[in-house]
Amino acid sequence: MRRVPLALLFFAAAAGLADPAARAQPKDNVVDETFRTADGVELHGRFSATTKAGVTAGNAPVVVFLYAPGSGNDMTKGDWGTLTKELNKEGFHVYQFDWRGHGKSTEIKDTERFWLKSPYLNGAAGSGAPNTFISGWQKKPLKDKISIKEVTNATRFYPSYAMDLAAVRYQLDTKNDNKELNTSSVYLVGTEDAAGLGLAWITMEWKRPATKPGDNQLAIAGAAGAARYDFIGQQLRGDFDEAGQDFAGAVWLSASRPAAFTTTTMKTWASNVAFAPQLRNNTPMLFLTGDRDSRGKTDAKFYFDEVLVGEPKKGSPLAPLKQTFVRELKGGGADRGLKLLGNKEVNAEDTILKFMKEVQKDRQRTASKVRKYENSYGVNLKYFGLVP
Repeated sequence: MRRVPLALLFFAAAAGLADPAARAQPKDNVVDETFRTADGVELHGRFSATTKAGVTAGNAPVVVFLYAPGSGNDMTKGDWGTLTKELNKEGFHVYQFDWRGHGKSTEIKDTERFWLKSPYLNGAAGSGAPNTFISGWQKKPLKDKISIKEVTNATRFYPSYAMDLAAVRYQLDTKNDNKELNTSSVYLVGTEDAAGLGLAWITMEWKRPATKPGDNQLAIAGAAGAARYDFIGQQLRGDFDEAGQDFAGAVWLSASRPAAFTTTTMKTWASNVAFAPQLRNNTPMLFLTGDRDSRGKTDAKFYFDEVLVGEPKKGSPLAPLKQTFVRELKGGGADRGLKLLGNKEVNAEDTILKFMKEVQKDRQRTASKVRKYENSYGVNLKYFGLVP
């Protein structure tokens, strides 16, 4: 079990947060880029490098922002900028991206793969595969654009965002191997439904080798009856470090429960030995809600009590969580998600930053690994209970 920083045990009593009026505004160091999912969609991302003096880029952790998918949403909406600058100033890189069909992530670069040859997203008409819930999916010639506005059933389409997360991880690992950041410490900040996606992502990564398996590892895995690890969602056989270990911490703003994920499915991720029971102790989390957001409080309690089993019943093999917290933001009122950012009275940025800095004290000597992956993994959505 990973050591828990002592300061985290007293996080609730932390005081003396920085005055937002005194914040310095460091010079931006931002790069826009594109990358491709395993099923052929071109995603747009934005990398904001740390501006802290003396920090070696290849050793610095990265924070990934996840907004809630939905019509009208993209990575430019809301005040992510203040949090980005504060994180950059304190030695964290920041990565943002647009989900498929959102913002500029609308191009399908490999139409054959997307519509006809993606083994985990496609199927016969009426099969319930996510791609069949895009208007005009069966038409010829094959469409080379995708828009969230053309999705006929957002709930059934929702699981396909897991493919985007796998592509983000590949993009980050590529930057890791180029010594631009260190994917041995990845943090997440997600709003509302993105909490469900983020937890699904961490769970999936516990079923993927952290570095590309070598021939000897594949031979051992093959002898044990395992597949060759060409997609996410397989029991690991042999001497592998799981990629899930790289998730250093997560903060969820008004975490909500996606309609696409059943309660039964979500409750298996962190407690079922077949998925990611290590997630509970490896990844400290902070659930933040407005102080008058009754729905947010209820959903945060669901995640803490039922998904993460924060306080196990007597006799349970699980230990109580001491590094994951549910906290109210004074002055947040009934505001949800992105509305909690950019408000000087609420000071959500300072709370997030303090939490991450405390966690990073325990991770700062975590060495970078050469990942060596050559392409993004596909995701077996059915393996994780994300599609029927």
